[in-house]
Amino acid sequence: MLAAREHEFIALHTQHFTRVYHYIAYRINDQTRAEELAADVFRIAWEKRSDEPPGIGWLIATARNVLGNEYKGRRRRQQLIERLEEEARTRGTAADDGQRAAVAEVLMSLNDRDREVLMLSYWDDLTTGELSESLECSPSAAAVRLHRARKAFAKAAPAHLMTERKG
Repeated sequence: MLAAREHEFIALHTQHFTRVYHYIAYRINDQTRAEELAADVFRIAWEKRSDEPPGIGWLIATARNVLGNEYKGRRRRQQLIERLEEEARTRGTAADDGQRAAVAEVLMSLNDRDREVLMLSYWDDLTTGELSESLECSPSAAAVRLHRARKAFAKAAPAHLMTERKG
């Protein structure tokens, strides 16, 4: 049964991936990201598993929803950058401005999941319990995600930024 489903899915992917990819690529200006988003459409199709494989109409509708999420994410990232820049302008010295800009740059280099966890914890000042509720996971899972996000931040941050923070 699973092998038949896998073959159907491979056929679906082979038949429609190019059309889904082009639908997405025409709407965003990033070939690599368009490939990732098209792959997400097919991941969703696999997870939804129905008796009948979806048609191109369903795949395009799913691609439209995936694109909507991408646009929201881009808008949120831009708002974060503007908010960090505004905050840097309104307070602090030139050294503080440089440090804030470096922090913003490191945040933007992180994946969406790590950035979101750090922002919820530090920007929105959520406790681990509140973080777990927001992320819809257990408190221990939220703590682990926060720990991993902190490690990713530390790894991505320039050495001088981390020593300034400790010092």
